[in-house]
Amino acid sequence: MSPTVSQQPGQLCLAPFEPGHAAKIAQWVETAEELRWVAPSSHTPLTAAIVVAWKKPEGEAFILTRNGDTQPIGYGELNPMRNEPDHLWIGHIIVRPDQRGYGAGETLVRTLVKCAFERRFASRVSLIVFPDNTAAVRCYSRVGFRIVSEEYHRFGGVGPRHRLLRLQINPLDVKPGPRCEAVGV
Repeated sequence: MSPTVSQQPGQLCLAPFEPGHAAKIAQWVETAEELRWVAPSSHTPLTAAIVVAWKKPEGEAFILTRNGDTQPIGYGELNPMRNEPDHLWIGHIIVRPDQRGYGAGETLVRTLVKCAFERRFASRVSLIVFPDNTAAVRCYSRVGFRIVSEEYHRFGGVGPRHRLLRLQINPLDVKPGPRCEAVGV
């Protein structure tokens, strides 16, 4: 699909993820705790090959960019839930460290949700988050996600069980926010 570019310079936009972005994205994970939050099944060191492997075959991976720039400032995915093609989940949300705290994460999540409902015709969108990732929980809440359950996962089938929160959003729950454009998606 050919990109449709917004005319507003500096506006945050979604674009398709390309494997060439993976090395930069892998560098954004600065601590073991961040890796646990972003990709609990991934092992250190995070490499470009691991980032490329995050995308599910039936899912879509995106980068967030500033209009007119090709450098990613965020990464995230939309994936169908197994046996529920109209129920999507958002995965592997990460924002470049120097862009955190300025709304890029919220714009990324909001735009992924918009794509899920308007382009993929999702009935609902879910994600899971570690409760101690308070910045992410606040971000998802600002977009309109609600906590619907608590669950426990053992990543990789071994090791300790981890408590996670399942959050969900329906089309009517989306809170208004800044206008964001999807480019080439």
